[in-house]
Amino acid sequence: MFELQTTQDLFYLAASIVILVVGFFLAWSLYYLALSLRDARSVTRDIRARVTALWEVIELAREKLQVGSAVFKLAATGIKELAEYMRAYTAGETKTKKKKKADQDE
Repeated sequence: MFELQTTQDLFYLAASIVILVVGFFLAWSLYYLALSLRDARSVTRDIRARVTALWEVIELAREKLQVGSAVFKLAATGIKELAEYMRAYTAGETKTKKKKKADQDE
């Protein structure tokens, strides 16, 4: 081994041990920092995929609502025309019934 002859030798030994320990802890913390960054990257990738899927769903719903509103307008127009036709039909039918009753009474 080596001999400690002066206090300067003891200082160099203590300084080298401190430098080795600090180096070890710096390497260890850099390793965990790299692991944390890798996890953060995978989390951001996952969040980005989910946000993209959410936007696709929103766009699909918007397209369906636009098509649905056009179909609803057509259906509302058709129902309105059907109601008017039925009103005209029933109004004409009641007039003919009244005429028939008037003809039968005479």
